[in-house]
Amino acid sequence: MQRLLPLLAHSAWLAVLATAALAQPHPLARVPQPPDTLVNGRWNGVDLERRSACMRPENEGTRGTYAQFDISTDATGAFAIGQSGITGLNCNYVGRYQVVANRLSAEGTYSCTDGKQGAFRTTSVVVRPTALEIRMAIQLTGTETCAIDAILGMARFEQ
Repeated sequence: MQRLLPLLAHSAWLAVLATAALAQPHPLARVPQPPDTLVNGRWNGVDLERRSACMRPENEGTRGTYAQFDISTDATGAFAIGQSGITGLNCNYVGRYQVVANRLSAEGTYSCTDGKQGAFRTTSVVVRPTALEIRMAIQLTGTETCAIDAILGMARFEQ
């Protein structure tokens, strides 16, 4: 037993060192980048919407369209998406963004060339070098009052 005590003490010390090493940030870990370096630029993808509680029932349901998205953000918190749909419908999302607990969120106003307008807020944003998914809640406030659960799914080649 006396021979085991130094070995056990040595093992306990190694466990403490290993735990301390794991608690340290890895020197090669990526430092979070500001949103403008991650999301700014041109993306291609789809605008998928699920509409409900519309004034006109025929506007309810799920629909999607291919679109090009031009996104811009800046260090002051400005946020904008220009969406050019393959159908000729263009929409703009303009507002403010913030990063809280390493999570990007945005809210602002929404308007389209067909007269739709309202307010949006993101419910999740997933950013990768070649993919961007923005889930948002949109509430129309013009001649139509649908609640829209939207997913803007985009991709691009790394820059």
